[in-house]
Amino acid sequence: MTDLRLKFAGVMLGALMASQTAGASEWNYGCKGALPVFDGNTVIMFDRARLVLLPKSWLKGTFRDLGSGHAESEVVEITKAVDENSGLAPTLVFVRPEHPDQKVTLTEKTSKTISDVQRRAGRQPRDEHITIYKKTYRYVSDLGYEGPFDIEMDCINYELSAPIR
Repeated sequence: MTDLRLKFAGVMLGALMASQTAGASEWNYGCKGALPVFDGNTVIMFDRARLVLLPKSWLKGTFRDLGSGHAESEVVEITKAVDENSGLAPTLVFVRPEHPDQKVTLTEKTSKTISDVQRRAGRQPRDEHITIYKKTYRYVSDLGYEGPFDIEMDCINYELSAPIR
């Protein structure tokens, strides 16, 4: 696994784990890539709840740098998942909350499993399952970057079981 994939997996996993509750199971998935327009300077990221387009410069620097910026003026677009329980389905649809008729559709063209690990999670009797993929999606949108074009993305699926009693 390359350093980029390890960093992506670490950031995504950290974000996923930060939101989990102690007594519940957890499931999330997400992908990250660069739009092939404007020399790849716009990043596309999604998880089960939303899709965000933002400048690639956000991936450089530290979290401290984010505190001094104006996030709302940097984000290109934010959309919401039509189905938060679809998983990494072959077709994913995201809509603008204020304009549900405007959408981004991602259709999976290829998928390769990079890593698939299932293990005991911490001291509690819980299981953790992490799968990392390299996927190519066909991007079609009626927002700013209309496409269609293909996007290579690094993806993760994270599952944590509820405590076994």
